[in-house]
Amino acid sequence: MQVPAARQQRKSLSRQVMESIERMILEQDLRPGDPLPTEAQIAGELMVSKSSVREAVKMLEALGVVEIRRGLCTVISASPEQGYMNVMLSHLYLNDGSAEELQVFRRTIETAYTALAIDAASESDLAAIQKALEAFREKYQANTLEASDDVAFHNQILLATHNAFLISLGSALNELFSETIAVSINLNPQIAMSDHEEICRAILCRDKEAASAAIRKSAEQWAAAYKIQKPPLER
Repeated sequence: MQVPAARQQRKSLSRQVMESIERMILEQDLRPGDPLPTEAQIAGELMVSKSSVREAVKMLEALGVVEIRRGLCTVISASPEQGYMNVMLSHLYLNDGSAEELQVFRRTIETAYTALAIDAASESDLAAIQKALEAFREKYQANTLEASDDVAFHNQILLATHNAFLISLGSALNELFSETIAVSINLNPQIAMSDHEEICRAILCRDKEAASAAIRKSAEQWAAAYKIQKPPLER
């Protein structure tokens, strides 16, 4: 199916406008919560139609760069991880990759940011990770473990990397898989508890090899839950 030339040109223009708005954000040093110039202002500065600006802003919203507040204004997003989630969700549902490939993907990301956390973590970071584990243990003992407890633990490790890009990407990834994380925890909470203890112990000892081994074991448990959770594809 061929895309009409007019539609292709319109799409290309919207993409150019989107990139121009991104440059505008950087040049004006706009921060989360700051308002974006109005459609009319952007259209006038770039000498394009308001409709092209509107399409470009919608694209930026889908990427998590801005938030459109209906009837008010458009502001720079305070939670860009939503953009990562939008992109990753589309790939997750459209990609024919196997569950094993997905397991390797998640394990690779988690191993990488945990290794960086081991290098970059301060003593207060280590204390915060240990505190997150204690919170996880309390919920386990009370038989009230939820996916949010798992996400909170791993997000604390992400914070210890002191890398804004990894924190944003990793947080989005953890939220993306929260449903299957919940299934994994419910299937075998004892193993979930043990895996988190091993990961925490390795981080506190700054032992990357032990951390990698613990993450591999945890990823295998999660992958089994993923196969249970993911519905079969229609053929």
